[in-house]
Amino acid sequence: MNEEQGTVSMSFLVKSDGTVADSKVEKSSGFKNLDKAAIKALSACKFKPGTKDGAPAETWTKVDYAWKLD
Repeated sequence: MNEEQGTVSMSFLVKSDGTVADSKVEKSSGFKNLDKAAIKALSACKFKPGTKDGAPAETWTKVDYAWKLD
């Protein structure tokens, strides 16, 4: 809508049930709306949790969320 594009680098905490407990922008796309949309989209995702001693455990991980216009 605003002709904005860029990549948001984020880190996030995956809980033992696979949901996202926390997230933070490590490097902004340069546009607040894209950064906010990436955080919102990531919070709706479910992941395979990490493990510790063979059991599911909370784990921090990173992702780059790229917004491109086609």
